[in-house]
Amino acid sequence: MKGYDGLAAYLSEKCLVEQFNDMSLAGNISGSLDTTTNDPVNLENLTEDQMHLKDTLAAYRTTAEAAARIQAAFREHSLKLRYQSVQFLSPEEEARQIVAAMKIQHAFRNFETRKAMAAAARIQYKFRSWKLRREFLNMRRQAIKIQAAFRGFQMRRDYRKILWSVGILEKVILRWRLKRKGFRGLEVNPDEDMKDEKQESDVEEDFFKTGRKQAEERVERSVIRVQAMFRSKKAQQEYSRMKMAHSQAK
Repeated sequence: MKGYDGLAAYLSEKCLVEQFNDMSLAGNISGSLDTTTNDPVNLENLTEDQMHLKDTLAAYRTTAEAAARIQAAFREHSLKLRYQSVQFLSPEEEARQIVAAMKIQHAFRNFETRKAMAAAARIQYKFRSWKLRREFLNMRRQAIKIQAAFRGFQMRRDYRKILWSVGILEKVILRWRLKRKGFRGLEVNPDEDMKDEKQESDVEEDFFKTGRKQAEERVERSVIRVQAMFRSKKAQQEYSRMKMAHSQAK
């Protein structure tokens, strides 16, 4: 009773006193409960707080005595009932009760054993699942590393092929522009070079420079596109589809 502690204490005290009186009338408790306060202290010399404290102590003393004597009477009554049940119990009934108690104990032990075994089985199942999952994650991580290394190797190989193709294309363009018989970097006949140089005019030199510049720009753009392909997954997929379509067309 929140906010009504004094009222709750008063009602509890009266309830215990009434129960004690009822049990005393029924013959379950001998003696009487002392509810009077024979205190020689002069009440006129006490303050209001001291009077309240005195009444509180008296109520606590009465309540504690009543509760103790009621509990003692309950224990005494329970012991009497047990003694009577044992005294009037026949040997056959006692034997049946012993057998029933043994069966109950055996069933309880079996239940505890089954519960422990089920718990152990669950723990083992969880541990095996965790172990298999850990092994699977390790294998998947290793497979991803191997696949990444293989894809990197394939990309580098394809990139070198593209560079080689671009180099060949550049040499073909330069050969066509210079109107020479060999590729750039190969040794040619010096006499033929002198004749070709004398026949070239200033217009051809300008045209050669412009064409060379355009070829270099195209090569740079091609290299940039190839590099961008390695940075974009979508570009790699498009490159693979184009390569597959070209192979099927052949």
